[in-house]
Amino acid sequence: MDILLINPGKIRHDYITEHLGIASLKSFVNSRRFKAETLDMEIESLSVSEAIAFTLSCTPKTVGISLLDDSKNRGLRLISGLRNAGYKGYILVGGYFATFSALELLRDYPEIDFVVRGEGELTLTELLQRLIRQKGLSIAEIRGISYRDQIRIVQNPDRPLIADLDILPPVDRKYSKTVLNHGSALRVFGTRGCWGQCTFCDIVALYGQSSGKAWRSRSIVKLVDELEQLVKDFDTRYFVFNDDQFLLRGTKGRDRVIEFVAELKRRHLRIEFELMCRADTVQRDIMKELQSVGLKRIFIGLESFDPKQLERFKKRVSVRQNLKALITLYQLKIDVVASVILADAFTTFGDIVKQFMFLFTLKRRYFNSPKCEISINPKIEIYRGSAIYREYKQRGLLTTDHYLQGYEYKLKFWTGFRLRLFSWEAKLGRLLLRPGDLFKKYMTAIRWSVGQLKNYLVFQR
Repeated sequence: MDILLINPGKIRHDYITEHLGIASLKSFVNSRRFKAETLDMEIESLSVSEAIAFTLSCTPKTVGISLLDDSKNRGLRLISGLRNAGYKGYILVGGYFATFSALELLRDYPEIDFVVRGEGELTLTELLQRLIRQKGLSIAEIRGISYRDQIRIVQNPDRPLIADLDILPPVDRKYSKTVLNHGSALRVFGTRGCWGQCTFCDIVALYGQSSGKAWRSRSIVKLVDELEQLVKDFDTRYFVFNDDQFLLRGTKGRDRVIEFVAELKRRHLRIEFELMCRADTVQRDIMKELQSVGLKRIFIGLESFDPKQLERFKKRVSVRQNLKALITLYQLKIDVVASVILADAFTTFGDIVKQFMFLFTLKRRYFNSPKCEISINPKIEIYRGSAIYREYKQRGLLTTDHYLQGYEYKLKFWTGFRLRLFSWEAKLGRLLLRPGDLFKKYMTAIRWSVGQLKNYLVFQR
């Protein structure tokens, strides 16, 4: 095995999904005649010690580990554990967290040999070529990697974004059957990146640091080819588009939707699907077109009903546009998951009260399907690399600023008090209104934990 690609993600007992990042890397590396395999610790419910044992048994020449903010701690424990257990091969890391913390990771973790920054397919393949087939050749010209040159940390220039996504083969589907058996839907990507400029988003930062168009799309034919093959291979017709931004504004966006709809109808391919988009891409005629070929639910990042907050976020969407999008989807009977951020460092108590009034009215009038919901983020999360991180750092607003501990800031006193009260209200509401669901959730968690303990004891023997 040339490389074992690992997702150390947070283990859940209630929901699993494929890590399309390592799945895409595996497909692309294999298409270039390397031998790659994946290990998803989340889906396989593996502890760090179990993952170490599995990795050593495979004897891969290199190990690549995806590090995201919610998986970084397990990933770093895995890396240290592999070295302590005697693994001598190369260890590479990639993903959002690794990209924005490359210097610190190489400084603090001598176990790590390389950081693959940004999009990984071309960079990883070129690096494997040097490490495995052309040993001894310089890696100084490989764009998109960070590494040590003796005691000096080197950051090679960023690699341009992949202009033509059609050079990427369909992602590996090793775990698709498991995902379906757990009642989850298969995820598919049709685009990469986002054309927005939201200050809180690290997606914008990740793709914006490299040259090239931040938002790119696969050809409609290639996309529908994959959907058709998945229907045949796994006997499923429900999909979730993993795209950060499925739709474009304007004529180009409209033309792409019409082509997508026409291709599905031409092949008589009957599917149902969900997608993510912005409020300013919700147009009635476009939604009706997509609905005609199976659109069932939309995740929409509204973020706020406070115009001042929307301006601070550089959302470039008005409160009126947010409302219009929700009303349009309600009238078309398309289910909605609306994401809202209640507070940032500048939010006042009055702003919070107005937000609650909006949300109460919206939920009562336009969220009348059991599949509709409001996804509430009490306060904005700060990610390294985002514009809001740089702003808060420059203004001296960060109370915690560490790549491992995270990034925290202080809320206004009464804003913070109201958010804590909201948290208590939400917990009490779930207990009083849905005690059965809560009991079922806790029993599922207990059964899962007992199963994990049994597996651990068997492994220890």
